[in-house]
Amino acid sequence: MDKLTKFLEMKERFPQSEMPRWSIATFYEEAERYAEAIAEFEELVKLKPDYCVAFLHLGSCLIEEERFEDAIKALEQAHALALAQSHDAPRMEAEMLLETAREELEDG
Repeated sequence: MDKLTKFLEMKERFPQSEMPRWSIATFYEEAERYAEAIAEFEELVKLKPDYCVAFLHLGSCLIEEERFEDAIKALEQAHALALAQSHDAPRMEAEMLLETAREELEDG
């Protein structure tokens, strides 16, 4: 059984657990299957709305799909959560990705 199948089965067995969704989303992200990753990250942040790093990855995938306005919304949420949770590394990454998304939106 491959990793993805295992993660999908875990998601089915434990629908309220964020870990299988995280595993599936990052699997898709690493495989550059951004649309599928976005769908999983969106489910994940609905399930766990204070999951700072999930918003960060969601924003990054949205940038890859050139959905810059949506990316900015997700990254602003990641930034706010990082500040509230005192997470410096995610805060800095959110700031960097926000700058990228805003520049891309202006250039588009």
